[in-house]
Amino acid sequence: MSNRIFSKGECCHCAGHLEFPAEAAGQTVDCPHCGQPIQLIVLSPASGPRAGRRLWRGACLLLFGALTIFAVAWWWFEQPGRPAGSPSTVALQPRVHPPVIASPPDEAITNDFAISFSQLEKTPGSSLVYLTGHIRNSSDRRRFAVKADWDLFDSDHHPVGLTKDYQPIIEPGGDWHFKALVLEPRAVSARLHSISEDLGDPGQPRSEKPAR
Repeated sequence: MSNRIFSKGECCHCAGHLEFPAEAAGQTVDCPHCGQPIQLIVLSPASGPRAGRRLWRGACLLLFGALTIFAVAWWWFEQPGRPAGSPSTVALQPRVHPPVIASPPDEAITNDFAISFSQLEKTPGSSLVYLTGHIRNSSDRRRFAVKADWDLFDSDHHPVGLTKDYQPIIEPGGDWHFKALVLEPRAVSARLHSISEDLGDPGQPRSEKPAR
């Protein structure tokens, strides 16, 4: 007959009855009833079932909190691109498809249009190149039949052509993400030439050139 002494306890998660060798007290195991990690603590007969249950729950909550803190800290420090010893700084990753060329990141106001910087972008997996950027309607009225033209330049800043785009309506405060096709292979930069809108008379569009 075995002389091992067994102790009794409860799971702090499901209150399931536990019986384990006395020398295993203090070890952390998975509850056979609910599968949650618990620490084996002997339930003292003098404390009663309720006191023992509170003790078990407190110990399990402490263990769960410690495991949660450890998991969050490990995830934080293991993020890709995070420099060692600097948890509050994230390293910037290089862009997969950088633009061919970009003009200075400013915004010009012309005829209540706010024109942001534009850039030439090559479509991944294709030879197509587009001039992209944003034009915002900074007025409090709708703008109809908005047309924009850009001059194209080569690497020596010589003009090599023109590209254009069209937007039927821009709401007040609305943003137009233009995408003008560039057919000139020598073009490496662009500059807004003019922007116009239809004011109601098809024969009298209003055109404005940006300030140089």
